[in-house]
Amino acid sequence: MTKQVETKYLLAMAANPKIGSQTLKKILAGFADPEEVWSASASEIRQRLGSTIADNVIEARQKYSPDTELEKLAKLDIGYMTIYDKIFPPLLREIPDCPAILFVRGNPEALKFPSIAIVGSRKYSNYGAKIAAKLAAECVSNGLAVVSGLALGIDAIAHQSALDHQGLTIGILGCGLNQIYPVSNYHLGEEIIAKGGVIVSEFPLGVPPMKQNFPMRNRIIAGLSLGTLVIEAAESSGSLITAGLALEYNREVFAVPGNIDSQTSAGTNKLIKDGAIPTTEVGDILRVLNIEEKSSASRAKEILPETAEEKIIAGILQAGEKSGNELVKLAKLNVITLNSTLTLMEMKGMVENIGGGRYKLK
Repeated sequence: MTKQVETKYLLAMAANPKIGSQTLKKILAGFADPEEVWSASASEIRQRLGSTIADNVIEARQKYSPDTELEKLAKLDIGYMTIYDKIFPPLLREIPDCPAILFVRGNPEALKFPSIAIVGSRKYSNYGAKIAAKLAAECVSNGLAVVSGLALGIDAIAHQSALDHQGLTIGILGCGLNQIYPVSNYHLGEEIIAKGGVIVSEFPLGVPPMKQNFPMRNRIIAGLSLGTLVIEAAESSGSLITAGLALEYNREVFAVPGNIDSQTSAGTNKLIKDGAIPTTEVGDILRVLNIEEKSSASRAKEILPETAEEKIIAGILQAGEKSGNELVKLAKLNVITLNSTLTLMEMKGMVENIGGGRYKLK
């Protein structure tokens, strides 16, 4: 079955505010095929799911159209993936409270790359800003994508540093993808998309950035990543929630030590006392994740095309910038292969996405 036939029914159910992510999974436990939920009788739904969930499903069938929900996403250039799809991130699939649907803006291929979550306080020190930028840059230089919450402070600094060093970065939102929150990070979000990254949310269109959404957002940050690095955090910081979730999911937790008199380092220092890995350089992360640190010479070598696909694309772009559609025709590659190769070439600093779906050699 194709996505259009099968999983669009999940979109219509998720559009009902009374059906959250975990309720949706209960529905899927009762019905193997999402389309079956749409065609089943009211009595059968009640028998399988109980009266409360059944009433919400029946309400969704009355109020929401699967095709209309698809059209809404298409108009905003927003895609989606579900736990039925092979492209769904395998690390995220492992967590017990995995979302049933992810909405995505940008390049979903970015979710395939090994990643590190970098999180921290909105109220940061100069020390925290410097370390966040440095470690984010070194992580992407060693092949890791940077995942964070697109929040003010350390999150935004980590995203921006990854972009500035030609790396991939992934922003996780606590609201629907029809908006970027906070609004002040709108341009950062658009830059993430333009440079081959992706913005992700489990929340349907129109869901506002409510306070209760952010702990749910944090579990996706932790679930997508091999480990979570906390730069600066007060003892009551939401970043510690992300770190706690990472531990719960059997992922690594790294923390940057700070001044014992600094409130913004109280949380990270406590994490270290509780067993988090003290992190003062990127090697502390790479060793634990069993990733070989790249020398400046090996990183420079990556700028040269290696695979046949990279050589084809580089050869085409030598004649000047091209759109994605032009590259598909000229390179004679399928769209998935082209996108994944372009993403790798961007990470290596070989090509640049200049916006509007156009690429050029660096």
